[in-house]
Amino acid sequence: MRFSLRLAAVFISGGTISAQNTVSNWFPIHVGDKWVYEHTSRINNGGGQAHPDVRTWRTEEITIGSWTVPEGTVVGRQVRVIEGAPPPDAALSPSPTLTAAPSPAYLIRGECLYGPEYGEAGWNPSDHQLTPDFRKGLTVGWLAPDFCFPLVAHKRWGAPHGLPDWGVARPEQAKDWEVVGMEARDPSAPDLHETFHVANISSYPGSGFTVDIWFEKGVGIVREEDIHHGTIGEVRTRLLRFEPAPQR
Repeated sequence: MRFSLRLAAVFISGGTISAQNTVSNWFPIHVGDKWVYEHTSRINNGGGQAHPDVRTWRTEEITIGSWTVPEGTVVGRQVRVIEGAPPPDAALSPSPTLTAAPSPAYLIRGECLYGPEYGEAGWNPSDHQLTPDFRKGLTVGWLAPDFCFPLVAHKRWGAPHGLPDWGVARPEQAKDWEVVGMEARDPSAPDLHETFHVANISSYPGSGFTVDIWFEKGVGIVREEDIHHGTIGEVRTRLLRFEPAPQR
C-alpha cells in the first residue's frame, strides 16, 4: 500500500513536471528573456470617425523571475515604455494591453498559461502569492487561460459557461479561444518562422470585440489585433525583436 502511494505520488509529480515542461517549450521563461513590441492605437474618443486619436509607442518586456506557488508557477516580467506614449486615457482603449501593470505576471497551471491581459493573473510581488480574487477565480472557474499548449489546428479552450451549482454566471471578461489557422513562414514574425493564429470565439452578448493573436513556439506573441467593431477603436501590436537570455 505504501509502495502504491509512493508510486502514485511519483506519477503525479512527473505529470506536473511534464505539463510545465510543455509550457516552457512554447513560452520562454528564462530570466533575462526580452521582447520589444510596437503598438499602434486608433481610438475615437469624442473626435468622431474622421478625427481619431492615433498613438504609436514601443515597450520592452523582460522576464525577471519565477516562483513556485500552490497553484503552479508564476513568471514575472517588467514592462517599460521605451519610445512614444500610449493614450492618456487608457480606459477608452479596447485592449487590456494599454492598462497592463508595469510588473505583470503569468501563471503556468498544468499545460495552460494565464496572462496579465485576458487571464488577469493577479500577483502580489511583495509576498509572492496570487491575489485572493485570482485564486477564487481559478477555484470557481471564472477565468480562462490565455493559451493551452501544445497549439494545434482547431484546438479550443476557455472558461466554463456558467456554474449553476456555484450560483456563478459567466463573467463578461471570460473568453473562449480557438487555433483557427497556421502560417508556415509568417512575414509578421521577425524570424519568419511558423505561427499559430489564435482567435477569440466568445459569443456572449454585447461583446463588440474581436481579438486575434499570432503566436510563435519558443518566442511568444508576435502579433496581436484588438478591435472594437463599434465606435471605440483598435490596438495593433507587433513584435520587433526577441532576445533570449544567454543559456548558462
